Amino acid sequence: MEVLSNSSIRRRYLRVALSMLFVFVLVGTGAYFYMQNRQDEMIEKREQLYNKQIVLEDLRDTLHDLFFRARGYYAFQNERERTHVYEDIEQVKKTLKQLEEWKLTSQEKQMTKELADFFDTFENETFPAGIAFVEANNYEGLRELSNSGVTDSVNQYMADVKDYKVNIDNELEQLSADMLRQSNQFTVAMMGFVVLLFALISFIIWRTINDIVKPLEHMRRVADNFADGKSFSLLPLNRNDEIGVLASSFATMIYTIQDKEEELTAQNEELMMQQDELQERQLKMEESLKETERTKERLERYNELNHVLSFSLDKQELTDSVLRYFDEVYEIDLGLFWLRESGEHALKGFTAVMFNDFMENRIDYVDRRLEEAPYFTVKREAVHEKGLSEENVYVHDYFSSIRNPAGGVIALFGCSRIGRFFSDKEQEDLYGLLNRVYLAIERIQLYEQAVRERTLNESIVNNIHEGIQFISYEGDMVQHNKALYELIDFGVMTEETLVLREEWLDTFTKKTENPEELRAFFEGCLADQSDELRHFSYVIHGSKERVIDVYSTSTMLDGEKTGTIFVHRDITQEHEVDKMKTELVSTVSHELRTPLSSVLGFTELLMTKELKPLKQKRYLETIYKEAQRLTNLINDFLDLQRMEAGSQVYSMSAVKMNEVAVETTAQFRSKTAHDFTIVDEAADVTVYADRERIIQVMTNVMSNAVKFSPEGGQVTILLKNEQDHLAVFVRDQGIGIPAEEVSKLFTKFQRIDNSASRKIGGTGLGLAICREIVEKHGGKISIESDEGKGTTVKFTIPLAHPNKNEAIAQETPEGRNIVMLVEDDTSLAMLLSEELKMKGFAVIYHSSPKSAFEEAKQRPLIGIVIDIMLGEELDGWDLVNMLKKDDRTKNLPIIISSALDRADEKMHTYGIEHYLTKPYPPNRLSETVLGFLHTPIQDGRILYPDEEQGGADH
Repeated sequence: MEVLSNSSIRRRYLRVALSMLFVFVLVGTGAYFYMQNRQDEMIEKREQLYNKQIVLEDLRDTLHDLFFRARGYYAFQNERERTHVYEDIEQVKKTLKQLEEWKLTSQEKQMTKELADFFDTFENETFPAGIAFVEANNYEGLRELSNSGVTDSVNQYMADVKDYKVNIDNELEQLSADMLRQSNQFTVAMMGFVVLLFALISFIIWRTINDIVKPLEHMRRVADNFADGKSFSLLPLNRNDEIGVLASSFATMIYTIQDKEEELTAQNEELMMQQDELQERQLKMEESLKETERTKERLERYNELNHVLSFSLDKQELTDSVLRYFDEVYEIDLGLFWLRESGEHALKGFTAVMFNDFMENRIDYVDRRLEEAPYFTVKREAVHEKGLSEENVYVHDYFSSIRNPAGGVIALFGCSRIGRFFSDKEQEDLYGLLNRVYLAIERIQLYEQAVRERTLNESIVNNIHEGIQFISYEGDMVQHNKALYELIDFGVMTEETLVLREEWLDTFTKKTENPEELRAFFEGCLADQSDELRHFSYVIHGSKERVIDVYSTSTMLDGEKTGTIFVHRDITQEHEVDKMKTELVSTVSHELRTPLSSVLGFTELLMTKELKPLKQKRYLETIYKEAQRLTNLINDFLDLQRMEAGSQVYSMSAVKMNEVAVETTAQFRSKTAHDFTIVDEAADVTVYADRERIIQVMTNVMSNAVKFSPEGGQVTILLKNEQDHLAVFVRDQGIGIPAEEVSKLFTKFQRIDNSASRKIGGTGLGLAICREIVEKHGGKISIESDEGKGTTVKFTIPLAHPNKNEAIAQETPEGRNIVMLVEDDTSLAMLLSEELKMKGFAVIYHSSPKSAFEEAKQRPLIGIVIDIMLGEELDGWDLVNMLKKDDRTKNLPIIISSALDRADEKMHTYGIEHYLTKPYPPNRLSETVLGFLHTPIQDGRILYPDEEQGGADH
């Protein structure tokens, strides 16, 4: 540890600094505590004076209030004022007691005592005496009491309190002035102290400069002169402190450096010579390293090319890589590499136009030269390649080819250097590399050939409709075709997927109804070591049920089994044909025998017995009916045969579907008790169709509606336009069809299998024939049914003039009003229906009064047109009578349309004023109905236009 002498700079300046610090702390601390003590005394005195000032102000205010309230009481005898006087007396006592607790002067104590005595006298004697005078209304006594000196005493005390407060205020002001004067004195003292401290610090800095800075500056000048080679004078210092030691050491160092300088100069010259030698070696090493890097780059490029030549199967990638390698290694300016057979090529410095020109004009010359030698070079004068050079520039071309063993050229390589030639070694290297490229091209060709053959084989296998799967000897499925994939529905499997044994066995067995038998068949085939052919049939349950026949055989190699092939064939259609044949024989035998039995039985009765004419007629009608049934059955078979053979002829023409609907409905009305309703909401009902075939469709559909609603009910025929088609809906209220049976109904010989339908006859051919006819017309047919509630059959037929229908639809308002026609004349009904539809109305057609009445109760109608002569049971007036008696229809507007003369009496009875006598212009009817839209009907009367507007009204 370094020992500090008494004369050291550190000890000397440390003593000075500690002395200054001690004096500064001592003076500052003493000044701080002195000022703090004086400040606390003055603050305490000021607080006491301030509190006395506040108390005196409260006392003065309380005295003032007290005497003011006492006088108020004396003057007005107000009890509240008396109460406040006593409260103020208590407050004065409290204040005086607070004053007594403080340190008071003798004068303050005297004043306090006098106030206390006065208020004791005032409270106990003066104020009670005043109260007595007030209560006795003795105001003379009050004046004497006031003049007795009480008021003067009060005023004197008020003045004393005020003077006392003024004295306190003066003391506060004097105290503030003393505090300010003391603060100024302290500030002056501190400034003097700071000046003294600054002088002391300046002295220390001056001593520091003389003792330290000047010797150091002298040594710095000596060092600078020494460094610059100038003369210098280094005088020793007669000092025992650190500066003296430093000056002595510095002088020793300077002299030592001077002694060593010559030696260091000689060593430096030697080092410079060694440095030049090292730089020369470094240059050689850098050149060697660059050569190594170039070699490494060439090896990397060669490895990249070798990788492409060994593994790439893309010819274009091969050509690009080869030309890129030649360009990078041999620094060519122009180049091409061209596969002659397949056409892939890579170019450098060539455009497509230049390449095409080369193939057309120069390839023959190159081929002739390459037949003579495997490669050659050509030196020619540059034309376009010359650039900006003014001297002759020569281009060196190199060409070589790759040939197959038969001598055919499969690839051509050509490159050029501008102003640089190809050495013999470079030419041989290029040719050698091209021979290596031949091996890669041959490998790619072999691979492409294998791919083509494999693709051809896969295409052949996949285009076979039978599902094929190859099972390895271990039992895993290694290959299968698309037909099997679609047939069995393997999910996400692909053709290349390896499927383990248990997985494909489970897939097959889960989809069949006899999994144990199918698994046993597969296991037996896999275990069989012979090439014997085995087969089995099973049923697949998927999106649709399929019947599959599978046969298997073993694949043998050198007498040993290597795997098993399974071939799955879909025989669903053959199975269905066999099933259909069976059903056909059963159906035909049943459907033919039943009517034949009736015909033979009733014929035998007619031949062997004498019967009454009425019974004979009934038997003959039954024979006729059954003969018609046989005829329809035979016609269905013949129609189906012609349709399946494609020999059915359609005679297409424009057909009005509302007429077909009315005619067909008329036939059924005479044979059944069902109610038929025709609702015509179509703007255009003219379709392009074979009328007889469309009538056949309507007859079959309506026959089913009647047949499958044995309890009767409503059958509704609805006509609507759907874009460029007419849609026909036939709804019944019959037994309905189970949901799972709907999709099967258009299959031949398909009938509903439930207890209700078994009682109903039929071959199951009707809907199949309907679908064939509708689809041949370019339409569609479908069925919607709710079991137990009814069925709706819908079919569509293209319109004859779809553009015309579009225009009509644009003019027709939506939400059209409905008019009911009750008319048995089909032609007139169609005429009136067309007229009303042209005016934007929807039309419901009826010929039966009873069904018309039931319909009118259920639908909102704008009006109803009734013919008088309708039927045998009920006529038009009966319908009017029923309508007027029912609350739901009594206000319906009614128009009578009849060929009979006007019956005024009945019109008056039913309140009908509108009667159109046939024949009349159809527009009269539409104008009358249009009037219903603007005339409010209050009492059920029908308003009609005046006769002077035209028409045949009566």
